[in-house]
Amino acid sequence: SANRRVRAHTWTWIAMQLANGTRAMQGKRLAQTTRLPSAGRGSVAARAAADRPMWLPGATPPAHLKGTIAGDRGFDPLSLGVEPERLKWYTEAELYNGRWAMAGVFGIIHQEALGKAGLIKDIPWFNTGYELKDEFPIAAQLGVLFPLFGFLELTRYQGFKKTGECGVINMFPFDPLGMKSEKMKEREVKNGRLAMMAFVGFVVQAVVCRQGPLDCMYGHIADPFNNNILTNIVSPAG
Repeated sequence: SANRRVRAHTWTWIAMQLANGTRAMQGKRLAQTTRLPSAGRGSVAARAAADRPMWLPGATPPAHLKGTIAGDRGFDPLSLGVEPERLKWYTEAELYNGRWAMAGVFGIIHQEALGKAGLIKDIPWFNTGYELKDEFPIAAQLGVLFPLFGFLELTRYQGFKKTGECGVINMFPFDPLGMKSEKMKEREVKNGRLAMMAFVGFVVQAVVCRQGPLDCMYGHIADPFNNNILTNIVSPAG
């Protein structure tokens, strides 16, 4: 009977060890299966970040720029858009200034081109207001522009606060041709940024060379070694 009790205890111990080993193996498998999805999600996120177009290849976007805004390339070195409400205003401001820049660049180039063709007075764009002061008095211009643009800006501000869209007077968004789409939003932002850079270039040309963009271009084409950004900065026009 003593031997039977010893054998019974032995088999009981063996069974307990086997049960503990089985539970340990199950725990390891469970831990592996719970870790795999997170690793998978990480790889998916890494692939998504790699596939996302960035302002600089391989750059890491800030956490507040998730690629959901048109033209978002992860560029915000000053962290201006960390606060969501501020980010909305900065997005609207960029779009609004980009539209003005596109209109301004178009007007500057076409005014100079029409002047060269003899269809209008050939006046540099930066001197137009002064040269036409007799035909369009400054006081009369201000008397029209201040109330007109004050009204347009006030209605735009109120409409944006209500709808989150950019528009004119009571049309938010302003899309008379029905062209609004994600692709067109992206194109508008890209062209607006390009126009803002072009306008800065026009201003620098006007200050340094006292010429319009077409005159500067013609001069550079005629003599690229003596008419370029380096020579003009070293010896600007008087």
